[in-house]
Order: sequence, then C-alpha cells, then structure tokens
Amino acid sequence: MKKLNIEYIVNSIGGEFIQGNTELEIKGVSIDSRTINSKELFFAIVGEKNDGHHYIDMAVKNGASAVIVDRIVETNDNITVIKVEDTTQALQELARSYRELLRDLKVVAITGSAGKTSTKDMIASLLQVKYKIKKTRGNLNNFYGLPLTILEFNGDEEVAVLEMGMSALGEIDLLSSIAKPDIAVITNVGETHLETLGSIENVAKGKSELIAALPDEGIAVLNYDNDYVRDMKKVFKGQQVVYYGLSPEADIYANDIINGSSNSIKFSIHYQNENVNLKLDRPGRHNVYNALSAVAVARLLDLSWQNIKEGFSQVEYSALRWDVKRTDNDITIINDTYNANPLSMKAVVDAICSMQGERIVVTLGAMLELGNREKDAHLELGQYLKDKQVDTLITVGETASIIADGAENAGMGTNKIKRIEDNQKALIYLNNYLKPGDILLVKGSRGNKMEEIVKGLLD
Repeated sequence: MKKLNIEYIVNSIGGEFIQGNTELEIKGVSIDSRTINSKELFFAIVGEKNDGHHYIDMAVKNGASAVIVDRIVETNDNITVIKVEDTTQALQELARSYRELLRDLKVVAITGSAGKTSTKDMIASLLQVKYKIKKTRGNLNNFYGLPLTILEFNGDEEVAVLEMGMSALGEIDLLSSIAKPDIAVITNVGETHLETLGSIENVAKGKSELIAALPDEGIAVLNYDNDYVRDMKKVFKGQQVVYYGLSPEADIYANDIINGSSNSIKFSIHYQNENVNLKLDRPGRHNVYNALSAVAVARLLDLSWQNIKEGFSQVEYSALRWDVKRTDNDITIINDTYNANPLSMKAVVDAICSMQGERIVVTLGAMLELGNREKDAHLELGQYLKDKQVDTLITVGETASIIADGAENAGMGTNKIKRIEDNQKALIYLNNYLKPGDILLVKGSRGNKMEEIVKGLLD
C-alpha cells in the first residue's frame, strides 16, 4: 500500500480522531491481530462470532500503530485511535477512497455461481505476461476481502483481477462501487446461496449488479450459453458486450474439444476470423468456458496469441480447486473441496469421468445453503451420476446420502453405492478400498471440511 497519513484516513472514513499522531504514516491495514505488522492500521471488525475490539491489545503488541474502533477503548497512549460508527463500513470507505488514487489502474472483475476463482487465476496468468498485475488472493472476494485486496496495491500495478462473491442482493453492487471495474466477466448462474437468495432468478439479479455497475465505456464479457447471463445485456448501460461459449453464435467460441489421455483438454478457439488451437492442463468442458472468458479479456487488452499460450502454460490455481495429488501406490486424488453447488458438482463429475483410470471413485459431501431446494438438488445430482462412468459413489454425511438415494432410485446398482456417516469413517473406508490405478474425486461444500479426507489419505 502507498503510505497514507492519519489525516487522510480520518477524512476518507468520516472518523473521529480520539488520540495519537495525526502525522503518523500508515503503510498497511489488517483485520487480523495475529498477522499485523509494524506501522499498520488495525480495523476492529465486529463479526458474527468475533469482535475485533477484544484483540486490540494483541494487535498493538504485534506492531499496530493505529486502530479503528466503534467505541471508546483503553489502550496505550502512544497508539493512534480513530472512532467510527461501523468498522466494516470504514474499511470499505477507505478502500473506495484509495481506489480513487489508483487512477491508471484497469480493473477486471469476475463473478458467477461456479468457476470464478479458476477464471480469475487464468485471466491473471494471461495478463501477467504483458502487464504488472495483482489478483485476489485465495478467496478474499467478499466485503472484507475485496477492500483488503485493494488496500494492498502499491500503485504501480497496471491491471487488477478481482473476484467478487455474494450471498445476498446488494453485495456485488457494494463491491463494484469500491473496485470500479472496467471489464466484467460473468461465468454462469446456477443454484447457489438459495437459503438467503430464495430463487435462481435472485442469484442472476445479484450477479447482474456487476454488469449494471460498469461505466458507459466498460466492457461486459458474458457466457452466451447460460440464459441468465446472456440476458444481462439488458442491464448494461454501455455498448461493448463480448459473448463467449460453445455456440458458434458467440463472439468467441470453442469447438473440437478433446479430452487428453490424462489431466488435460484440447480445443480450437475462434475469435474475429482467427482460429487457434489451445491446450489446458485441466480437463472438463467447464474449464473450456473459463479459458474462453480469459482469452476474451486477454484479446481485449491486446495480448497476442503467443502471449496467451504462454500464460496458459503457467497458471497458478488457487488451493482446493482440482488439486491433483498422486500417492506412492499410484492412486490419483482430485481435491476439489473448496465448495460445491449443483452446477459445479456436475461439471467436476464430467471432468473426472473423462480421465483414464482403473476405477473412478467419487466421494461427495453435502451441497449447503440450498434452502428449499436442498432435497431435490441432491436427488437430481444422484440421478445425474447414474448415467456417468462412475464405478463407485461414496456419500459422506446425512444430507449427502440423498445423492445416493437419487442414484439408487435412478437405477445405479447398490453394489456401487456406499453411504458413510462422517469424514473419519470415510477416510478409514477409502484407505481399505482404494487400489493402484484408481482416480478419486473428493468434493463438497466448505462447511463439510472434506479436505480432511484428502489429508488423511496423503498422510
């Protein structure tokens, strides 16, 4: 972060200076008292489970020079204290003000029900061939993470690649008002966060807030093959829309898709009378979609096809998304445990079924936050699995067992289905069941912590 003085910070967040040094220069911000560094500003965030005000002393001990609070606190007289009404809102306001200082920064924003993190990783990898870029770290894509990401910029970045997540209406609009995107990418719309959003139509409405926030000169990059995304052109006030997909009617499309013999996929890509063959080191048609949107952004920002091929050869993907490990006894484990919804589950199942192995073993946990759609969505996933080349379906937990019910009701043999109560029992079972040459997929929503299974198998 560029150095900011206390006066600038107070004015940016509408705060009240309580004590300290108005000429103090801050070189970073944090909401974590454990990792804060010297001369950084600590925001005492009040969350659902923790209140940052309880950790102010730890933050000061670890080097914090100033703190943002929503109440008067007792602390070291040498520490600068600024009081605000809401510390989370203050963090967002500071990021919004700081973004205004980054006048030459071009922002590419990505959202969608599935694939946004992998898409972000692909776009960042392509663009860094030509530009100095910064991308969202991990999954810092919410109303805490995005402001923190922007406040990390030191001012010499040329392009920011920012992921935006949501669980309620208005959240993407808030994030967009902070980031001020120039290019927006929507990967897809599916059944996610229905517990809070209520319907897939509301999911689409929430995602479309990113398109509505674009300036007149902004560019919308939309998935042509997803009806909800294609219709987002209606809320776009600008002129330039780039559609991508597998349909030849899209502005940039792919065909001749061939799954490699291992963890890869090849396809031909067509854009403005140009035809180019590309290869990804990850299988699955969903990754072709991710790659298409990445190529669209790259071409809009004047990257050559050689630049693009170089970028795809060195993508650094975020953790717990199609993380491939091979054990000493030649078992391939696909760790895709970061999160799950009906759209992403089906996409990853399709991808693993395209791979060559002794047996395809699918171990699935529950898809959370589906509200009234919970039972039907799990039953439908089981029905979907019945027609796939899955040798063994293992479900973990009570809710996930509904997937097994759906598969069994659809006609999958009971000898191919195993219902297990929890992660530890699943680990024990898999340790005894797997054999050399098997390919194992482990996937479930974040709350299931199914990476515990993967860790146990690798240990």
